Amino acid sequence: MCICEHLLFSRRHTERAYYFNAEGRVPMKMIDFSTSFLLVVVSILLLSDVSAADSTQWKLPDGALARLGKGGIYDVGYFRDGSWFAVASSIGIWIYDAHTGEEIALLNEQKDSIFCIAFAPDGTVFASGGDAGRIFLWDAHTGQHKRALTGHTNGVTSLAFSPDGKTLASVSYDTTVRLWDVQSGELLKTLTGHTGYIHCVTFSPDGNILASGGGAMDEKLLLWDAHTGELLRTVTESIGMINSLAYSADGKMLASGSDDETVRVWDTHTAELLHTLRGHTWFVASVAFSNDGQTLVSGSEDGSIFVWNPQTGELVNALMDHPERVHSVAYSPDGQTLVSVGRSEICLWDVRTGELLKMLTGYRGFPGNVAYASDGDRLASAASEGIQMWDLNTMQHLQTFIPDKASHKENLVYSVAFAPNGVTVASGGRGGIHLWDARSGLHLRSWWGAGHPRGHPRAHVKYSPDGGTLAIARRNNTIFLADVRTGEIKQSLVVGAVANKVSTEITAIAYSPDGHLIAGGSNDNRVYLWNVETGRLARILVGHTDRILSVTFSPDGATIVSGSWRNGTIRLWDPYTGQLLRTLPSDTSRIYALAYSPDGKILASTYSHGTVGLWNPHTGELLRTLSGHTSSVNGIAYSPDGKVLVSSSYDGTVLLWDLTALAFNQ
Repeated sequence: MCICEHLLFSRRHTERAYYFNAEGRVPMKMIDFSTSFLLVVVSILLLSDVSAADSTQWKLPDGALARLGKGGIYDVGYFRDGSWFAVASSIGIWIYDAHTGEEIALLNEQKDSIFCIAFAPDGTVFASGGDAGRIFLWDAHTGQHKRALTGHTNGVTSLAFSPDGKTLASVSYDTTVRLWDVQSGELLKTLTGHTGYIHCVTFSPDGNILASGGGAMDEKLLLWDAHTGELLRTVTESIGMINSLAYSADGKMLASGSDDETVRVWDTHTAELLHTLRGHTWFVASVAFSNDGQTLVSGSEDGSIFVWNPQTGELVNALMDHPERVHSVAYSPDGQTLVSVGRSEICLWDVRTGELLKMLTGYRGFPGNVAYASDGDRLASAASEGIQMWDLNTMQHLQTFIPDKASHKENLVYSVAFAPNGVTVASGGRGGIHLWDARSGLHLRSWWGAGHPRGHPRAHVKYSPDGGTLAIARRNNTIFLADVRTGEIKQSLVVGAVANKVSTEITAIAYSPDGHLIAGGSNDNRVYLWNVETGRLARILVGHTDRILSVTFSPDGATIVSGSWRNGTIRLWDPYTGQLLRTLPSDTSRIYALAYSPDGKILASTYSHGTVGLWNPHTGELLRTLSGHTSSVNGIAYSPDGKVLVSSSYDGTVLLWDLTALAFNQ
C-alpha cells in the first residue's frame, strides 16, 4: 500500500497552485502556475494506484493501515478570501476547497480533539482550541504550526481575534476568559467572573467590548472592557446556557443562541432585549450575522437552520434539510454561501435561495464497538447515527443502518455484532435492539424499540457461537436470550440486588466458545456465569473494585478475562473453578473493551486515554501499546485471520492496525 501521495491544487480565480505532500498534504511551497500541468501529469504517473483524495491514508499513526471516518465535527470557519474553509474535528483540522468540496489537508499536530477555530481579520493566522486546554496558532498560507498557547486547565471552547488581529480571546471549561498577545504568545490577562463552563466569546467590531457566554452552572452573559479587563455588565435574566454569540458588523446588535431553544437579539448601546426569536425545538448551538448585517442565521440541535431579519425579528427562510443536529454555522466572506456542520456532515447552502448545494460526508459520530464479518471483508461499527458498514477491500463506507429515520435522538448504537455466518447483524442502543440483513440493510426485527422503558443507549448484544441465539443486556439485572429466527425470548438470566440495595446492571456479556456458558460483567464489580442449558447461575467471580465494562473468553474457552472501569484492572479467571489466574498490571485509565487474537496468543485492551494495550495473556507481559486516537477507545476486534486489529474510538474514527508489521517486546 502506497502511503505517500501528491496533490496539486489550483485555487480558483488565481494563477497560483499549492503543492501538497501526502503525509498530511500541507502546502509546502508556492509554485508558478505554468508548471502546474506538468506536476499534475507527473503526479498521475507516479501515483496511479492511489486516489488523490484517499484521506484514509493521511497522517496515520505508526503501525496503522488505514483510518475509517474523519472524526466528529465541532466547528467550522472560512479563510478570509473564501476559497477554503476549515473544519474543527475530533482528530484535527480538515481544510476544504470551498468551491469543489475536496479535502485539501489534515492538520493534526495538536494531537487533541479540536473544539473551536477562529481566523485573524487579515487572514494570515488562524487559531484552534482543543480538549486538552491548548491553543495552537497556524500560518494560514502554509498550514504550519507557529506556536502553542498554554494556560487553560480544561478544554478550550471558543476563540475570537480582536478586530486589529493583535489579541486573541479564549474561553474554557476552566471558567476563565484569557487574552493573549498573538505576536508573542504572551498571556495578557485572565478574566474571572463566570462561575461555571464558558461556551463562547466574541469581540465587538470596534474592539472595545468582549462578550462571553456561560454554560452549565453559570448561564450568564458577561460584557468586559477588552482593554482593561474590567467587567462592565452581567446579564442573567432567564437566558439559559449560552452556546453562541455574534455581533452585527456595525456593532449595534449582539445575538445569542441558548439551550432554551431561543435566539436573543440585544441592542448593544442600551442593553435592551430587542427580540426573542422562537421556532427551534432543541438547543440553539450557533448564531452568525451576515457581513452586511441584513440577516442572522441560527443552527439548532434539532437539525433546523433559520435565517432571520434581525431588525424585525421576522423569519426569512427555514433550511430544514440538514440531516442531523447542527453544531456550527458560518457565512462565506462574500455572503453568498452558508456552511453548516453537524456531527458527521457538512452542508453548503445558497443563502439567497436556500438550496442545498453540497453535502460532504465521511465524518462519523461517536463509535461504540466494532465487529468483523466472518469473511473478513466487511466491518460494522456502532455509532451515534446508526450502524456504519465498511468494505475493507476498498476502505469505503457502504451504508448506514438507521434504527429510527424520523428521529435524531434515537439512532445512537452502542453495541453491534455479526452473526457467525455473516448473514445478519444485530445492534443495541437507545432506539432498541435491532436485527438487520447484513448485505442489503433490510430491517428484519426489533426488540424493545425506541421509547420502550427497557431502552438504554448502552445496550449489549452477542450472538451464540451457532448463531441461533442473540444475548441481550439492557443495563438492568437480566440477560435475555432471543431466538434469532422467530424473535421469541427463550430465556431470561436474572441477577438479584447488590448489598447496598441498588439494582445490579449487566454492563458486558460474552459467550464461551462452545456456547455452554454466558458471562455478564456488572456494575456491582462482579462477573456472573450462567449455564446456558439450565439457565442456572454457575458461579460469581469476585475481586474487582469497580464496575466491569468488558468480558471475553479465550478462544479455547479455558480463560475468561474481565476489565474494570475506573482502576484499569484486568483479571484472568478459570471459568469452571472461579480461580483467579492472573491480574495484569493496573493502568490508571479506564478499560472499555477486551479481545483475544484468534490464536489466543495476544490479548488486546482499550483505554480511556486513547490507547490500545497488547498483552501476552500467559505471562502478563505488555507487548506493545498502540497510540493514535485522541479520545477513549470503545471497541476492539481482530480480523478472522488475526493479522489486523481494529479499534474504534470516541474520537469518531476506526483505525486498522497491521499486526504483522508491528514490533513487539519479547
